[in-house]
Formats: sequence, C-alpha cells, structure tokens
Amino acid sequence: MRATRLGIALLSAATLAGGIARGQDWHQGRGRLEGTVTSATGQPIVGATVVLRYQGNGPDLTTDKKGHWAVLGMTGGSWNVDVSAPGFQSKKITVAVSEVNRNEPVKLSLEPNVEAVKQEVPQTEVRVGGKTISKETAEAIEKGNAASKAKNYAEAEENYLKAVTELPDNASLLTNLALSYYFDNKSEQALDFARKLAAVDPKSATAWLIISELELKKGNLEAGQEALAKVPEERITSPEPYLNLGILFLNKKKLAEADEAFTKAIAKQPGLAEGYFYRGLERYQAKRTEEARADLQKSIGLDPSGKDAETAKEILKTMK
Repeated sequence: MRATRLGIALLSAATLAGGIARGQDWHQGRGRLEGTVTSATGQPIVGATVVLRYQGNGPDLTTDKKGHWAVLGMTGGSWNVDVSAPGFQSKKITVAVSEVNRNEPVKLSLEPNVEAVKQEVPQTEVRVGGKTISKETAEAIEKGNAASKAKNYAEAEENYLKAVTELPDNASLLTNLALSYYFDNKSEQALDFARKLAAVDPKSATAWLIISELELKKGNLEAGQEALAKVPEERITSPEPYLNLGILFLNKKKLAEADEAFTKAIAKQPGLAEGYFYRGLERYQAKRTEEARADLQKSIGLDPSGKDAETAKEILKTMK
C-alpha cells in the first residue's frame, strides 16, 4: 500500500489584497471600491478626476455632486489612485483592493493650490484593509509579491514575514504566506499559517484545503476529514483530496467510507485510472467481486502500462 499523496489544485500566490491574481484584466474581478473627495474644510469637490490604475490599466472617474465615486469588477491587488481637481493640489495613494473582503471607502481631502508657482508634491500613503501601513511594510509586500510571482518562495516568505508583524490579522497576507510555504514544501509552516488564516477567515477554502491535504499526508484521518468537510464541494476541483482520504480509510479497513471517497475522486476526474484501481481494491476486500472486477479492468484500460496495472492483473487472476 502506498503512502498518501499531496497534490491539491490550488491557485498560485500573487497580490496581497486580492489574494490570488487574475492577470492583467482589471475589470474581471469581484472587488468593489468607492470613495469621496473633499476640500480641506470637508466640502465635497464636484468633478474631481479620479484615475485608477492596476498594472497600467483601469478606469478614469469623475466625482458627483457629493464628491463621490465608485467602481465595480476590480481585480484584487495594489491599485494606484490619482486624484486631481482645478484649484487643488493633486494627491496620489496606493490602495490594496480585495475581491473577498469589503474594501473600506477611500476618503481623500485635497489642499488648495494657493501658490500657483509652487511645485505640487503628491502625498503618498499605502492602506491595506482600511489600515495605513508603514513604507517598510508596503515595500516588503511588493517584494514578496514579486518574489512569489517568480516562484522564489524563500524570498517571498522572508518579505511576507516582515509585513505580517504589522498586519497579523490580514487574511490575504496569511493566505500568501500559507501558499508560499505550501509550494516551497515546508509543510509545518504552511499548516501553521493555514490555521491562522482559518482563525481569521473561517470560510477560507484555501485554508481548509491546505489543512486537509497536509493532515491527510501526515496520516491524520480525522483532522483531514474534518477540514475537507468545511470546503464547499464546488471549490474542490482536484480528485486528490478524496483519493488521499479514501486511501486512509482503506488502510483502516473502513471500506464503506473508502468506497464513498474513491467514488467522489472518480467523479472529479472520470479518467482517473488510480481512482478505479483503489476502488477496485477496496471492493475486492469487501467481496463485491463483480464490481471490483469492473473497476480493475477499467483501471487497466485507462492506463495499461501504469504502475498499478500489473497489480490489478494479478488480483483479477484470483477472481472466479
């Protein structure tokens, strides 16, 4: 009997605020951002220009009579926000947009441009989850994102760990740390940050998928099963979690539970020769001879030269 395997279908870690990046199309996300532009005395500025840019793309907006603006469909990540209005000094900030959590309204106050000859110096601040963060933390996040994109996970981890000291409860940052350690094959650290993520965001499918896979890999059936049960069925796209679960059930002679798990694995990937092999093995042990025969023959047919093919043939020879 082989050991359980780690092979969950997770998306790669990318931007902090949006969790997992969608690419260059800023308008294909699920993020929503809104804000107001006022004068230093708190009066709304009508017709102020708000330029939003994500990796060079994004909309140009104009504030209404209340100084308000809003946009939907934003990709998660670091967005540059440039605001200008006649008679006022322009302002530039960077906002971290999340597709999962509610983004705090962006409230900007513009100073009057009293001296026409005075060179305007844009004010810059970085906010994550409604919290203004230090320049050092912002730089660490950017470096971590760049390293993660390049699959330099050790460097990503180093920078994200610097940022997490200031943002210990930020779900997206915890997600990126858990994923970085996961892809870096550092199971204990990945499990630690996945658990921290689950505590902050109990509905995080990423957290529970990582916890499930790593607990099952360690042979912890109950912990892995409990974590997997917290993941919505539609979020599980790979057969691996169910295949691993079924193998542990089979090892413990829980044949009915193993049969259910292997059947779910096959449903996720109907051409999975390994799923038919293990279900055939389980049904052979349960003395469901004809069903076992069908599964083992199906496994051989799908992968005639696979690593399980010879074992399947040997079992078939024992059947009458």
